[in-house]
Amino acid sequence: MSIEGNIALRYLRGKRRNQLLSLISVLAVGGVGLGVAALIVVLAVLAGFETNLFEKLLGISSHITIYRSSGPMTDWEGTVDKIARVPGVSRALPFANGQVMITSGEGANGVLLMGLDPETARATGFFEQLNVSEIAAENLTARPMKSPYRVPDDEFGNPQSQDVWEGRPPEDLGDDAGLPFEERPVIIGRELSYMLGADTLSRVRLVSPFGRITPLGSRAPLNRVFTVAGTFSANYYDFDSKVAFTTIEQAQELLGMNPDEITFIEVFVEDIYQADVVRQRILDTLGRDQYWGRDWMQANMSLFSALKLEQTAMFVILTLVVLVAAFNIASTLIMMVTEKTRDIAILKAMGATSAQIRRVFTLQGLVVGAAGTAGGLLVGVVLCFLLKRYEFITIPPEIYLMSTLPVEMRPLQIVAITVVSVIISYLATLYPAAQAAKLDPVEALRYE
Repeated sequence: MSIEGNIALRYLRGKRRNQLLSLISVLAVGGVGLGVAALIVVLAVLAGFETNLFEKLLGISSHITIYRSSGPMTDWEGTVDKIARVPGVSRALPFANGQVMITSGEGANGVLLMGLDPETARATGFFEQLNVSEIAAENLTARPMKSPYRVPDDEFGNPQSQDVWEGRPPEDLGDDAGLPFEERPVIIGRELSYMLGADTLSRVRLVSPFGRITPLGSRAPLNRVFTVAGTFSANYYDFDSKVAFTTIEQAQELLGMNPDEITFIEVFVEDIYQADVVRQRILDTLGRDQYWGRDWMQANMSLFSALKLEQTAMFVILTLVVLVAAFNIASTLIMMVTEKTRDIAILKAMGATSAQIRRVFTLQGLVVGAAGTAGGLLVGVVLCFLLKRYEFITIPPEIYLMSTLPVEMRPLQIVAITVVSVIISYLATLYPAAQAAKLDPVEALRYE
């Protein structure tokens, strides 16, 4: 170790007659550590929010959505086939959707009804990402529908067949149009099922404003009874409480659409960061004069830009905590220079250069800053680990889209925090070290 390092460490280890100086040094270390720990925890939580929201949005929404420029999309089978052949596309799903009212004996709610092709959705893994059970997926096409629960035994304790048990005559829920009862399937979100008190095989009523045309030329609301084929859970409160799925045919009838019409096509790509490139290819294939599209980056640009801005703002704000601690480092060194004036003069008289004196106090300040930074790193990482491991902080999912505080430590952020903390600590040493280096040994020893 150099002589400057030895002297700096001796000053730090030595007993000080000035207890105030010692206290300020401790506060400087604690202040730097507090700032670093706060930066690590807050940025880890913000990063966790960003990643969690990113995964949820991409888990329930498509990477690209293709629309027809004028009205509903017709001849959609051929359009889906063309899109599926575009390089970079992993799957394409047609949807017919619209806003409807869903009611049950325990409540009512407005929902977005989305009609899909069950076989295509099953083959492309769409149901898996929404945690739809196999029985629920089968109930979209199979009749009679099956319950996901075990069939109870009969009154004599003998097992019943699924078909016999579910063959019970349904309650009187005929449609307002006077049509006979028909098992129309609908898959609803878990939160929506709680609101309606409706489980698998429960009956719900869907009311659409896009009904039949009356003799006066207006549209009368269309009223149909559906059977809950199952539930899904995207772990996204707004989606789980406001979306329902049925077959394209049922959605077209309820929404007053023609059998060959759909609303849009959802496209999923192999590389989500190439979504814009794939979107351009699709529009070139289909014709930009007839179709337009939007990828997930365009749809969520404002949201993720706001999250990035928030992370930057919090980094700047919490860096001020480290900056305040740096003033304590500067105060400590200034008082140290005043206390060690005689020592500095003797060192200079013995041949120490101004650069060596400057390095002594610079190293002393850097050691204080490094100790605070190391302690803050340790505390911050441990806190993040505890938050992630035990999830002892809960938040309302209906507001934040998640039930616990998300934490994600990013190595690049931790490196940036460490570098910034050390740089601030170094800058705090420049003035005291310069003052020590300029000290005249003759003037310092004149009255000794």
